[in-house]
Amino acid sequence: TQSRSSAASDVYKRQTPAPRPLALWVAEEGPALEGVRGLAREFTASTGTPLEVLARPADGLRLSLATATLVGDPLPDLFWGDQELLAGLLADGQVQPPGVVAPDDTLPALLTAATAGDRLWGVPLAGRHSLLLLYNRALTPEAPLTSDALIARSRAAATKDVAGLVMAWDEARWLLPWLYAFGGAPLAPDDRTISLDTPEMVAALGLLRELYAAAPDSGAGYQRGQRLFAQGYAAFAIDGDWALPRYRQISATLDLGIAPLPVVPATGRPAPGLLGGTYLLFQRDLSGEDLERARAFARWLLEPATQARIPATLARLPARAGALEAANVAADPLLAAMASGVAAAPGLPPTPAARCVLSAIDGWLPHLLDGALNQAEAAAAMQAEAEQCLRL
Repeated sequence: TQSRSSAASDVYKRQTPAPRPLALWVAEEGPALEGVRGLAREFTASTGTPLEVLARPADGLRLSLATATLVGDPLPDLFWGDQELLAGLLADGQVQPPGVVAPDDTLPALLTAATAGDRLWGVPLAGRHSLLLLYNRALTPEAPLTSDALIARSRAAATKDVAGLVMAWDEARWLLPWLYAFGGAPLAPDDRTISLDTPEMVAALGLLRELYAAAPDSGAGYQRGQRLFAQGYAAFAIDGDWALPRYRQISATLDLGIAPLPVVPATGRPAPGLLGGTYLLFQRDLSGEDLERARAFARWLLEPATQARIPATLARLPARAGALEAANVAADPLLAAMASGVAAAPGLPPTPAARCVLSAIDGWLPHLLDGALNQAEAAAAMQAEAEQCLRL
């Protein structure tokens, strides 16, 4: 009897089809892509749910999805990418709320960057895309702690051959930390009302102009500024964690110092850079058993033990504040600088209002920096353009 029962069981197992792999499109490359593949293998080994990891370029994923939809190719079940991909896929109507409750200790900025219409559209997995103060130790031994000190020391370091400070001067991401430090924000608390023509914005624009005095003579574009800093022709740079590989690629000898952005003495507040994230997104048609398996994967990625491995796996902050200590981010200068004040870091929602404020700031900053507009005029112009954009 036992022999017949065992044989019947073997036949049943052979006839039971293996579960369909969940297709995961991943907008990563290099070590981060391999890290995602490793996590997928580990989840499959522990649960039996197969995952098919397919790499897609971040700037081409939406086009690949549109093409697959048009020609009838299989669509992914899940996406792995940053807040810009989330906003784009949300605007395209390609994702659904995951139905996974984010843990209470999820970094607030990551929730903000994934929330629209009071619904969470992506599962926050990691923190990234944070601005930092970089300094060349060969030119300046330590980082200034205040914006006043940064102004003074960057100007003092500037010569006809060396710039005091480089960054993307005419991009909104580089202005917003000063706006937040003065107590302002680009959007009102409802995340829908434009809030650019304010005294706080005027003060932030004034500080940016003070810093701009230490820029290269030509003002320098973002990429040229990166080359100057990497080659030893700039004392300070304000740049993101994403840029560090480029600096190391340009120069293997750069003695790089990394610090958080400084405090603004007028308010006593640090200048917090926007915090972006890495998210797991659910394709709009995912349903039934496949949806439940996808949710199980998301919950596994949010478990404390998995979150504690995010820094080593992806070189990013864990999405959960409680995992920061377990992950020992203090041992890594980059992650330690990113983690400083991360609980209070701002995020921007994936909404038309946020897109409009960024576009309006980008459009008018050059006119402030070339002297065509003063701070108050630039703030008013930004407000008018963002409101017009939102009405379209």
